[in-house]
Amino acid sequence: MIQWNKYLNLSSPKNNKLILWFAGAFFFLALFIKFTSEVFEDNKIQNIDQSILLYIGTNLRHTLLNGLAVDITALGSPALISLVTLITMGALLTAKDRIGALYLFLAVSGGTLWMSVLKKFVGRPRPQIISHLVEVEGLSYPSGHSLVSTVTYLTLAILVCRHIKSYKVISVVLVTATLIISLIAFSRLYLGVHYPSDVFSGMLFGISWVLMLTAFFKTFTGKMEKSL
Repeated sequence: MIQWNKYLNLSSPKNNKLILWFAGAFFFLALFIKFTSEVFEDNKIQNIDQSILLYIGTNLRHTLLNGLAVDITALGSPALISLVTLITMGALLTAKDRIGALYLFLAVSGGTLWMSVLKKFVGRPRPQIISHLVEVEGLSYPSGHSLVSTVTYLTLAILVCRHIKSYKVISVVLVTATLIISLIAFSRLYLGVHYPSDVFSGMLFGISWVLMLTAFFKTFTGKMEKSL
């Protein structure tokens, strides 16, 4: 039976950290909901979306960069995300870290499921502002590459940081994960297959999901205590 009194003890430093995790999750979820409502109610955001894509198509595209953008976007592809997830889960299970493996599995699979649900619920078609440099199918909002890559690389960063004591090294790990996520997000714009609001919303929801899942694991398993 869950002893709720130990989780509701606000004087506990551990519980104070948990409150921050949950607060962060709800904060980013609220941002996602608010931003989504603004995207489809405010023409200004739609105009900004179109202007940014037109600028990219007119001023930033170059034949030498096209291949690089395709390679970068592959870092967030379902195939590579699945491969990275399976390899990491295998390594965690080999190290007898079943909680870490379960955490990663639920993060990525849950993020993928949420992405599919949100796309169908919103039903936004792909942009046709500039030419698509890759073939794509499905709906546009939120960006699946952006959401799932945010979930995957942020989760991997948290798993790595469990074993690091230096805050400087932790900062490097988080900055690296953020850079990878940002490059993948921008590649979707460069390739012309997403609006800026698609990728931004994907990152917002992805962060919210990871924070929420981490908070639950830290609360109910007691095995994520070495994480951030």
